Amino acid sequence: MSAAPKLDPQHPFLNSSVILNISNGVTETLQTMAQTEAHFEKPYVAKDWKTPTEITVFLELKSDPYQGQVRFHFDKSVARGILEKMLGSNVSDNDLAEILDGVGEISNIFFGVAKTKLNLIGFKLEMSVPHPVKSVDLPETIGNKTCLVIPFKVGPTSCFIEMILY
Repeated sequence: MSAAPKLDPQHPFLNSSVILNISNGVTETLQTMAQTEAHFEKPYVAKDWKTPTEITVFLELKSDPYQGQVRFHFDKSVARGILEKMLGSNVSDNDLAEILDGVGEISNIFFGVAKTKLNLIGFKLEMSVPHPVKSVDLPETIGNKTCLVIPFKVGPTSCFIEMILY
């Protein structure tokens, strides 16, 4: 028996449609809003995973009776670059409040695109408010949770989608 972390393959949030639509939400939004390409890598399961990035936006995944959380993790330079392309003006590397606000908005769009498509096929995901934070300020998850990590690159820099299932 393997000691590798496992997720319940029957959990509806692990349906390939969910993973594909969340990934496509990122890809489509970045292309449309910021003329930026995201290149996805192979997802993996991790236990007690900690993001190496500086900025995170988390949203609640709710579709009665299932709950979870989706987290979008960004390197600060990637987040700033996306915002500059969206706004058409420079964003100061020191203006963390503006960067957090901007990635909160873009992550809300990522989630909204995915939610719309998933609800059309019966998922009934509820609305969620985005919570942008410095990654070091992320709230702890309750208990030892296994998560699905979906890495993607913007240019040479790694970013991540993390799905935590409750």
